[in-house]
Amino acid sequence: MKRFFRIRLIIMLLALTAVIPMTASALMIKNPDEIKVDGLVSFGEDGAAWLSWNGHEMLVTAGYMIGTDLRVVAVRHDSVVLYRSEAKHYHVLVPEVSLPGKDRSDIIWTLPMQIWKLTRLVALAHRKDYICHYSTGSQNAVRQHTRSLEGMMEHVVTPHHRFYPRRGLIFVAPVHVHGTGWKHLMERIQKYRSRTLADWFPVLNEKGTIISDGKPLDQALQKIAFSTGVAIKWQKPVIMPLFCSLRDRPWHEILAATILFNGLEIIPGREGLEIR
Repeated sequence: MKRFFRIRLIIMLLALTAVIPMTASALMIKNPDEIKVDGLVSFGEDGAAWLSWNGHEMLVTAGYMIGTDLRVVAVRHDSVVLYRSEAKHYHVLVPEVSLPGKDRSDIIWTLPMQIWKLTRLVALAHRKDYICHYSTGSQNAVRQHTRSLEGMMEHVVTPHHRFYPRRGLIFVAPVHVHGTGWKHLMERIQKYRSRTLADWFPVLNEKGTIISDGKPLDQALQKIAFSTGVAIKWQKPVIMPLFCSLRDRPWHEILAATILFNGLEIIPGREGLEIR
């Protein structure tokens, strides 16, 4: 009987392992030249790039480790350079299609991809955070030289979306959201005093991080509730994807950005926060 349960446990563990996706840090790539460049933002040697290999996507910057011995050392205007320390060998990944001619200005080049992915690429390269409205779903492809963050984002969102940079955070939304203009969302963010939440619950002054590539918003709220100990109730939850990278920010700012910018409301009370 004990042997039966032992065998059953092993089978369950193997099945669980099979459904857990490999992270970039767990990838072991024998031939790095098989990695494809799907998009990049470069300031010369620094920047960020979307890479793909065998169904895996990786958003990388200089210093990023793929596996245990493959390091990204540079994101150039026309390539991404990797270094394998064990073999002491460099690998230069060149996009399969032509890039704009070389220029002293910065460059953004991508294959067609969703606007939230483009925004995350630009934001990471410029060391900014971002959040996209849950209905941000259009695709774009950009191949431009620019001289500023604003110039890049203009190309990313044109023609059907708009962006607004505020306090190191890039907000992106469609031009029209549920029959109203995107500026209505920004007005809600600008007028709202997120510190009110911390007045009720001082723990929300502490800093945290939420990064989501389309996971349900309610999962992020559960994480915040668990991390802070503040109860968050959503009486009639709506399934909506969350696209954001909010790093090392006060929880009250993260709550305001993720909830208000997606068209919902936060009501603080003695027993916690209520989402409507």
